[in-house]
Amino acid sequence: MSSKRTCPALDGRAVIRAHDAVISRAWGGDNLSPTIIDAPPSESEPGSSAGPVKDFKDSDDYFRQRHQIEKRERTLGFDYACADAAGKKEKRANELLQWLRRKDEENIYDKAPARVGHGGQKHRRRAGDHFLSNVDLIQQTDVFRVAQRMPKGAHLHIHFNACLAPSVLLDVAKGMDRMFISSNLPLDSHVNFDRCEIQFSLVSEENEKDLNVRSLFEAESFNKSEKPRCSILFKTFLEEFESNYMPAPDETREPSAMEWLVHKLVFSEDEAHGTLQSSYGAWEKFNGRTRMMKGLFNYERAYRTYTRLCLEDFLRDNIQYAEIRPNFMQTNQLFNDDATDTIDNVGIMKIIIEVYNEFKEENEKNNKGYFAGLKVIYCTPRSFVNEKVAFALEECIKFKKEWPEWIAGFDLVGEEADGKPLKQFIPEFLAFRKRCAEEGVEIPFLFHCGETLELGTETDGNLIDALLLGSKRIGHGFALARHPYVMEQMKSRGVCLELCPISNEVLGLTPRVEGHAMYSLLANNVHCTVSSDNGTLFRSTLSHDFYQVMIGKSDMTLHGWRQLIEWSFEHSCMSDEERKAAQKRWKDLWEEFLDWMIKEYDDKVQV
Repeated sequence: MSSKRTCPALDGRAVIRAHDAVISRAWGGDNLSPTIIDAPPSESEPGSSAGPVKDFKDSDDYFRQRHQIEKRERTLGFDYACADAAGKKEKRANELLQWLRRKDEENIYDKAPARVGHGGQKHRRRAGDHFLSNVDLIQQTDVFRVAQRMPKGAHLHIHFNACLAPSVLLDVAKGMDRMFISSNLPLDSHVNFDRCEIQFSLVSEENEKDLNVRSLFEAESFNKSEKPRCSILFKTFLEEFESNYMPAPDETREPSAMEWLVHKLVFSEDEAHGTLQSSYGAWEKFNGRTRMMKGLFNYERAYRTYTRLCLEDFLRDNIQYAEIRPNFMQTNQLFNDDATDTIDNVGIMKIIIEVYNEFKEENEKNNKGYFAGLKVIYCTPRSFVNEKVAFALEECIKFKKEWPEWIAGFDLVGEEADGKPLKQFIPEFLAFRKRCAEEGVEIPFLFHCGETLELGTETDGNLIDALLLGSKRIGHGFALARHPYVMEQMKSRGVCLELCPISNEVLGLTPRVEGHAMYSLLANNVHCTVSSDNGTLFRSTLSHDFYQVMIGKSDMTLHGWRQLIEWSFEHSCMSDEERKAAQKRWKDLWEEFLDWMIKEYDDKVQV
């Protein structure tokens, strides 16, 4: 005779009691107004569900109790503390922001022509739809204008080679005498213009012999060579493009060479959301574009120019502090401007520091805006073998000792599902922690992980390793809500997530921002910040990501934005002294921002 076994249930009432204690404290210690759900569950039969033990007096009693439950939920919200502490001015600014949301829907989205889909179905335009289809409309909205004006605090997740408009590096490249452009397909049909993968490389006269220098516009060039790519000088390409471009049948105008190259660098809506597209396919497109970016970025003039313009862009987008993620590799190749010599990782750090110091001096002299500082997260590819990762970890320690105020932490980068799992490098990571203790330096792990839809795989398991290794922050963390135990442990240890909503949408983790995991994570009071990841490829800035965070949740508020910003300072790698100074200055900027909002919109809005 078999016995029926039952699994012991978790004590859900204990969780509720803990929540009620928080709610009671938030209300000043007053007793909670009772509701029908406060009655204990039936104990007549083990495992039976809790049902109401009494009825409501009337409809008014029902809605009183319903309001009580809504109030309890709000009290547990991630933004409750900011909302509760908000002054009259901030509350008015939030009212204006909510009004602007409604007006943007009426004046921008509702008035835009509907899009025609499968079977001729018409789809009205709406906020929160695919970012890449909405970006032109977004930039017409008042909510986006407010997001641009808002002081955004600390930007903590920026891949340094892909955060400015793609035209920036292309403009530098066209002035380089030794810049070559190559293609893997002959540019002799509109299909190949669309499907080719373009790459750039700065090549010295001596090394030009290693290239297959032939016309990119003739199939014969590729047929005559055993090499997979043909190359020509970039200046020659620009001269020959117009007479050789092959437009697609539905193109209404032919692009210039630079317009076409910009198009090759950024995602289109069809690429991200096509019927057969998946996260794997989106990453394939992403990786091709990063290869295209590499040759545009890996020489001194481009690196210096880009660093300076990036700092200016932080000011323009009202960012007060940033932690950038350059790539460092044992065989790094940052060329000098005639490609006759290379600059090592030490040289790269020196360039960043030199350019920043020049920017800081000029900015303070000309009083262009407040910027608290810049730090570097040492990054190396997660696809590397253990020996190369070990080299990177050791060099990271050397850099921290040489530039203690500059190195923020260590990370592995690249497609998570295609790279090696964190657990493959455990011996190296443990040795690194031991070496840091011996050397008396603090270098937190800031791991990319949870950027996946995979369940139960080694990729999905990276979150466990990040927890065990004491990662200070998690890059993306999209999958964390599917790991309740790990999530609670990270919360208790103060681990923060670097949210990248637009990146996650374009790379196939969620079809639209409303479905993003961040809202579940925030509902569980996981600390989060907002970041732009690789804005170059997504046609986005940090202001766009903040816009998406607001528009994806109907009850998101200005107080929610503020909480995310305050967490960005709290979880940055600034020293305590640096953090306090930045927070103090940010509060002044926040008050100025609220004044601007009220001055700009108060007399136009009847709330």
